[in-house]
Amino acid sequence: MNIREVINKLQEVAAQLPDGLDSEVEIHICNGHDAAGLRTTSIEVNWVSVLEGTLLPERSVAQIQGHPHRDESSGQTTPIMSQIDDLVEEWATEQQDTGNQPESEDIIRVKTDDEEYVLLPWSEDTYLKLPYVNGMPLLPGAPKATDAGCTCDPERNNYGRGYRHADDGVEMAVKDDCPVHLRVSGPADPDSE
Repeated sequence: MNIREVINKLQEVAAQLPDGLDSEVEIHICNGHDAAGLRTTSIEVNWVSVLEGTLLPERSVAQIQGHPHRDESSGQTTPIMSQIDDLVEEWATEQQDTGNQPESEDIIRVKTDDEEYVLLPWSEDTYLKLPYVNGMPLLPGAPKATDAGCTCDPERNNYGRGYRHADDGVEMAVKDDCPVHLRVSGPADPDSE
């Protein structure tokens, strides 16, 4: 990855944040899919030039170095999305085995002879239709959802694991025109749709 690509990615993120380019940066140093990593906001950018004649060809590199030891709020953290697979499987299995509705009253489960899905509250009087296949949800950006025609960004959604873990669950980035994850306007009673 080069500097231009890093800048472009950060500008894309900044455009989605209320404070834009003034938003804070938090670095998560990953140590593997399920392993704890380090989190810090203290970083430095070092310029390193590898001179010709060494083992590597001459090149210039911008090196970003994290400093968790300087950051009082830093510490170990699990990968942001490491538990979503287990949560989704447990949720889907429990519903399939018991036939119960999800715990949240806002989530509406619909199962007919032709299809199965849940309606997740999205915005005022609007739901996101999350289809199920073989008892498992087609999460935005997941390979099975993409195969089914999902146009939500796989990389941004961490390939179905969501893009951010919030206090009330995992957040997903869903494209407005995704043909798999449709927006459904009320009513709350799916039988009257």
